[in-house]
Amino acid sequence: MIDVIWQPEFQQATFRCLVDAYSRPGQINVLPVSNSHSAIAVLATLVDGESSLSDPHQLLDNSDWLRLQIKSAAPEQAAFIVCEGSRAVDFEPNLGTLASPEHGATLVLTLDALSGGDSHYQLTGPGIQHAIQIAPQGLNKSWFTRRRHWNSAFPLGVDLLLTSAEGILALPRTTLIKEID
Repeated sequence: MIDVIWQPEFQQATFRCLVDAYSRPGQINVLPVSNSHSAIAVLATLVDGESSLSDPHQLLDNSDWLRLQIKSAAPEQAAFIVCEGSRAVDFEPNLGTLASPEHGATLVLTLDALSGGDSHYQLTGPGIQHAIQIAPQGLNKSWFTRRRHWNSAFPLGVDLLLTSAEGILALPRTTLIKEID
C-alpha cells in the first residue's frame, strides 16, 4: 500500500502547512497524519523532477528516490538538502547569487523533537510580531552558527525547515536567531 504522502490531497494540505510555517517563523505546524517522517512528506510536497536534492546523511531509501523522481546533486549545487540535525554541518550549501537569490538551498533537518531541547533560541524578524523562543531537541548548534554565516550577505542564504514527528518549523533566511543562556 502506498503511503498517503504521495496523494495530491495530502500534498495540498502539507503545502498549506508549509505556507503557514514560513508566514509565522518559529511556530510549530502539525502536518496531516501519515506513516512517513515529516521530512519525507515535505520533500514529496515541494520537489519535482526539475529540482535537485542532496542527501549527505543518506536518510532516504531507494523507494523514496524513485517516488520523488528528483535529480541527485552535491550539497553545493542542490536546491534541497535533507540532513540529520543532530550531526555537525559538514558541507557548504548553495547560497544563490545576487541575480538569483531564490536559488539558495532549502535545508530540511530531521530532529528528535521541535521543542523540549536544552538550548533555547530567540527569534525575531519578518512574520514575528514579538520575539519568540524555540528549543529544538537534538539540534547540533553548528547548524545555527553556520546559518548565520550563510545568511550574512542577504539576500543570499538558505532557509531551514526543522522536522520531527511533531511537525515542521520554518526558519526563513530573514529570521534572526539568538541563543539564550
